[in-house]
Amino acid sequence: MEDHPMAKLKSERHHWWPVCVSRHWAGDDGKTGWLKPDGSCVRIPPARLGVIGNGHHIKLGRNDEDTGWDHSFERVFDRADDAFPELIKWLEGLERKPVRGVQELRQRYVAQPCTDAELVRMSECAVSLAIRGPMNREASVALAEDLRGPLPTAERNALIGLNMRNSQRLVADNIGSRGKFVAVYSQGREFVFGDGFFHNVKNVQNPPSSPKLFVPITPHICVLVCRPSRYLTEPRLTTLVLDDHEVDICNKAVQVYAKNAIFFRSQQPVLTEAFQRGQHLVYEHPGNPIDSLIYAIPGVPARDTSLDRLFHPASEDAPRPATRWARWLSRMGLSGSKS
Repeated sequence: MEDHPMAKLKSERHHWWPVCVSRHWAGDDGKTGWLKPDGSCVRIPPARLGVIGNGHHIKLGRNDEDTGWDHSFERVFDRADDAFPELIKWLEGLERKPVRGVQELRQRYVAQPCTDAELVRMSECAVSLAIRGPMNREASVALAEDLRGPLPTAERNALIGLNMRNSQRLVADNIGSRGKFVAVYSQGREFVFGDGFFHNVKNVQNPPSSPKLFVPITPHICVLVCRPSRYLTEPRLTTLVLDDHEVDICNKAVQVYAKNAIFFRSQQPVLTEAFQRGQHLVYEHPGNPIDSLIYAIPGVPARDTSLDRLFHPASEDAPRPATRWARWLSRMGLSGSKS
């Protein structure tokens, strides 16, 4: 238990995009681009991005009164924040092969030696960005808002905190070093980050059976952490280099899941219709681009396409809003390929 009860909580600036990570997204001007759904764009010092006041505090009193049950779960992310610098240094040093000519995707993955500790660190950091991000915060209160409508701010924030405070340990410890891990690199085109990105660990209250996360870490490195329903254990860790077109596809996936913010270093992406809707959407079709990367990992069997006809629309990368049914499935750890 990493909550810390106290009589009075001091106001704090909590980061859902930790400074030790966001600083890698500063351009030559020392700033990061923030693209919004209406097409407007500003450049801001990265340390000022991803900040939410008291985002990891839980206050249970009315009218902002202090109670003996108020507490903070900010320290649950210390393990990830302390590990990010070494993780990024390690990822930058892994062997990978540049894209040359036409080659089947599965053949481009390069197996890497690794230790359990290195994979646990990879899980810890990737999961932390998903758990504290705005997409998960909204999912943590969505069911209550569906049933009751808009909630008072204090009650809403308390529900978010109560629902997400145990999620980091629940998900990160559940994955640990078990599953498939891929370090994904760009050759020239930059990746983007957002206030939502591809993962299925939203509002998790039980250990996830088949977690999957595709997480931008720097403008040239993403990590893919997953545990498919079937896979061969080895190789546990691989590297993959994407060409510019493939990076654009991954960036469009971020725009599907993001709602209010796309962050970029120097290469401003073209807005997609999905991001312009200003919602945290999800891919409906299990043949979407990120799942396709997962099913190409060595040791992961090809995807069963026999039920594809049940999905509508037919487009493999068509996004849809997260429904109450999908959120309930996610809460029960049963979201599968739809979330």
